[in-house]
Order: sequence, then C-alpha cells, then structure tokens
Amino acid sequence: MLTMMHVMTFAVHFGTAGMNLSAQDVTTPQGTVDTAAPVTTGKSEIEGQGRFATATQADALTDDVTQLELSTGGFFSSGNARSISVTGLGRFRLRRNIHQFRAEVAANYGRAAADAESDMQDTVTNVQGLLRYDVFMHPRVAAFVQAVGRHDPFQGLTFRLNIDPGFAFYALKEANHRLWFEVGYDFQYDVRTEDSLDILATIEDPATGMSSQVVVGRRDRTAINHAVRLFAGYNNNLNEFLTFDTGLEYLQSVLRGEVFRINWYNSLSAQLASRVSLAASFTLRYENRPVVPRKLDTITAILLGVRFI
Repeated sequence: MLTMMHVMTFAVHFGTAGMNLSAQDVTTPQGTVDTAAPVTTGKSEIEGQGRFATATQADALTDDVTQLELSTGGFFSSGNARSISVTGLGRFRLRRNIHQFRAEVAANYGRAAADAESDMQDTVTNVQGLLRYDVFMHPRVAAFVQAVGRHDPFQGLTFRLNIDPGFAFYALKEANHRLWFEVGYDFQYDVRTEDSLDILATIEDPATGMSSQVVVGRRDRTAINHAVRLFAGYNNNLNEFLTFDTGLEYLQSVLRGEVFRINWYNSLSAQLASRVSLAASFTLRYENRPVVPRKLDTITAILLGVRFI
C-alpha cells in the first residue's frame, strides 16, 4: 500500500460476497474537502470497475485540486468463533485547469475458522487499482480513459484488466446537488485461476437419487470481452451535515448478448465534526455469466473518517 500523509480513516468493514466474476468488494472514500465525503464513487466494479470507474463528482466544479486520502480498518474475534480481516484504501486526485489525473488502490484480506478446533482459512483476498485521466472540454462534458487492474482468486481471477475510454456529462453540477452520466467502451482481459477452469454439471444417480457434480469441460485460461458501458450517478448534500450518494452501472457485452453486469452503490455520510465523519454504504454487483457459480455479491461497510487537510 502507498504511504498516505494527509488523510487517515479508520473503518469497520462488514461484507457478504458471493463469488461472481464481476464483484468489486471494497469501497473507496471520496469527496471534496468542503462537504461530507461519500464512502465511494459508483462505477464498473473496480471491478470494471465498479467503484473506481466514475468521474469524481466535484470534478466539474473546480479546476485546481490536490487530494490524498487513506483509509484502513479491521475486525478480529477469538474464542469459539475465530476470524480476522483487514482492509486498506488509498486515493489521489490532481486537477489543473481542464486536466485531471486520479489513482486509487484498495485491498481486503480475511481469515476465519468455523470453530475453536478448525484451522483458519482465507475467506477474502483481493487487490485492485485504478489509473484515470480526464480532460474537460466543457464545464459539463469530459472525455476520459481509465485502466483498472484486479486480483481476486475467490472470484476465479488471477488478474483482470479493464480499459475504459468514454465521455461524462454533468446534467446537474451544483456544489450540493450533482447528477451525471457516463457512456463508453469497456475492454476486459481476464487471466483465470486454475481452480476455476473446470466446467461442472450436476447429475443424479437414478438408482440412489443422489446428486453429484462432474467435470464436463474446461474453460480457457484467458478470456477477452468487449462491452458498452453506461453509468448514472447522483449526489445530494441534504444539509451541511448529511450527504447521500448513489450510482448505477450497466455493462453489456457486444460479443454475446446474454452476458451483462450490473453494479449499484449507495452511501449516506454524516459530518460529526469539522474533520470527523461517519458513513454507511451498500454495494450490489450482479453478473449473469460469472466464472464461479454465484452471480450476486453484496458489500456493507461502516467507516469513521478523520480528515487532516
């Protein structure tokens, strides 16, 4: 992880994650210095990127910004039920005139045991990062290109790369009320884990009535997909202390019409003091043709934030 000097956020992170190809399972804090910071942006699953893939909401409002943020947290239990999890998030944004550069990184790790006698096993392991460049051709219109990388063996991914050029349009760009849309192209390149390559089918023994799974084929180790990407985001500072943020993303494959992904994000942030905030978020990610069996992932997070600048 990067060393972050300007912002430290302590988070307690709770999540339920099914194993789908498109899940983005971490949340990334965002926001301006002057308002309560939403827990994350909406996006293509940074996961294609889900949380990292959208323009920062305040981008169209200011042309000179340098911002660096860090959040970290964890959970530990012992005794009859044993578990440990840690999460780390980092975000950098630089805006000069019409040009903007963003870099983000996020990582989660968790281990758990079902009882006091069992060995602990990994339950969550993922790392993801984003690089994005925007150029604002008009106060309401920006062109962008971004690259997102992800490692998540629980979703069958040794590595996933998404490259997304596109355009963003800000329908509302007031400081306390923002609505924007993005449209673009998504190129996806996957390197899958060895364990995820078997294609399984369930068969039933007529004599015993017992069901079992058998291997009926093998997937390719690598896969490429081309898709259309659509995104809508909305942010509302309900008052000087409370902020609501939501985003919905849809990715439709142009190679196979039955393949698509949906990512939906919501957060509510409360400013407790001038430099302290509390935020709760919920993220849903759905993929109808995942590498691993489960199609739906959900993530719930609660974060306590401290901003130093």
